[in-house]
Amino acid sequence: MKSLRLLEQPALLLVLTTLFWGGNAVVGKYALNFMSGIELSFWRWVLAFFILLPFAWRVCLRDFAYYRKHIGLLCLLAFLSVSLYNSFQYLALQWTTAINVGVVSATMPLDVFLLTWLFGQERANGLQKLGMLLALIGVAVVISKGDWNLLLGLQLNPGDLLMLTAVFGFALYSVLVKKLPAELDKLGLLLLLIFMGTIGILPFYLWDISGRETLSLNRDTLLILGYVAIFPSILSYYFWNKAVLIGGANQAGLYCNLISVFASLLAVIFLGEAFRPYHVVGMVTIFFGILLATYLSKWYSRRI
Repeated sequence: MKSLRLLEQPALLLVLTTLFWGGNAVVGKYALNFMSGIELSFWRWVLAFFILLPFAWRVCLRDFAYYRKHIGLLCLLAFLSVSLYNSFQYLALQWTTAINVGVVSATMPLDVFLLTWLFGQERANGLQKLGMLLALIGVAVVISKGDWNLLLGLQLNPGDLLMLTAVFGFALYSVLVKKLPAELDKLGLLLLLIFMGTIGILPFYLWDISGRETLSLNRDTLLILGYVAIFPSILSYYFWNKAVLIGGANQAGLYCNLISVFASLLAVIFLGEAFRPYHVVGMVTIFFGILLATYLSKWYSRRI
């Protein structure tokens, strides 16, 4: 019972979520030896759907009246989270490193705060605007590999740009999911979003596999699909949705800084990727910018 009570704590839920997502970047990079990014995204969610189905179909049917009434919002949430975010992340890994994917993911709090500000849910003071600017500079350092000529010449890695788009889409999802009532069952909601999001991926999957061999099932592919279907799919999304509904999108967004830490450590250990000085400069700048835009600005506001 004590362990179940721990899973009511947003902090623990978000640490586990970011650990699984950090591992997802590393596993996704390794998976490219066996399948395309679209293949991985599609089969990840198909498998996750059938794993979750026995546990969630009843509560999903129970809340069906609400789903039908708000089908437009739910379709958008499914597209932003299941269809877009994960597919773009796996596609990004075809051109960039798992470390870069992890560091770019650290911009999630910036995107969440920017969206809540644009939607009128938050007001930005001077420190918050400075923090957002610093975080953007940190991203620019990472995606340019510390070479500003790449930025000026627009010679950026397409994988980093795809990941920036994916992160912005998931930040929008995190802001919008707060509109859902807290009493809505989290497992039933997840099952519905997976179902609709997988339908969104299907046409791209069919186009991707046309005229070529598809993945073959072996020990490596089964372990890859098993990990991505259970940990960064079912558990992470369930934990994330629960934490957002309990503590809000801004609080949840702050923990996305940990994705870059976990992804970097795991990528160095398991993939042998090099952790470059520009990664350190970018991460520190992003973290400080987010700290300035959130905790320090709120502390300063209380003091004046």
